[in-house]
Amino acid sequence: MAYKLIALDMDDTLLTSQKSVSEKNKLMIQRALEKGIKVVLCSGRTHNAVINYAKELGINGSDQYMITNGGAMIENMDEKIMYQNTLPNSFYRRFVSFVKENNLHYNVVDTQAKTYTSAETWFDKYTITQAFENDGGLYVREPDDLPDDFEIVKAIINGNEQELDEISPLVHQTFDKDYFVVRTGVGFLEIFPKDVNKGEAVKHLAKILDIDLSEVIAMGDRDNDIPMISIVGLGVAMENAQPEVKKVADYITTDNNHDGVGNAIEKFAL
Repeated sequence: MAYKLIALDMDDTLLTSQKSVSEKNKLMIQRALEKGIKVVLCSGRTHNAVINYAKELGINGSDQYMITNGGAMIENMDEKIMYQNTLPNSFYRRFVSFVKENNLHYNVVDTQAKTYTSAETWFDKYTITQAFENDGGLYVREPDDLPDDFEIVKAIINGNEQELDEISPLVHQTFDKDYFVVRTGVGFLEIFPKDVNKGEAVKHLAKILDIDLSEVIAMGDRDNDIPMISIVGLGVAMENAQPEVKKVADYITTDNNHDGVGNAIEKFAL
């Protein structure tokens, strides 16, 4: 099979535990690009938290793309928005009421990569991490402080693994009917519009590019990668992936600290 598009999760997939790209991963991606294969960073991160990695890898120009905010936005590397799906202020207000009733920590992210949270005696470390990676500022605001037409791309409940394990059933019970709820990483339980996920975004981009899903490779490690891994021609799980991800994958590559992405590209795409 001649693959035409490779969709890559970033954290714990493309990136090492030190948040860097290994030399082999970088080399194999560059060779894939030289061969004419689209390499698409597909992340729960925002534009600001993805763009420098894309530049480092040589992914640039109007004919290259990235998927951000868990699939809520697709843009080319000239920053033209190809697709965007947001959550309205009415949801934002409902979400903040929920987290306050349950004494949770949270943040939300808007289309400009700005991070918002409510005033607290202390800010959760994962909220600070989110704001730092987004590089758009941390704003302490209540929903009533923002315009009626204010929209966000995602809402995040923050906490350690035990805290999120305990609250997850209630979050799913409350929001699953109308929204997509998923754990995206340690400390992050995220809520998106119902039809927003990495799989739908990859499907949408493939349609724009007239690429059949059978000609796509997707790689990832967590629950939020399952929608794309399960629909493409070749779904690749990292050795460090969660068991549920490995179950739906066609192939398990080495872990993120041992060139897993580069090894899979070399084996299947080059």
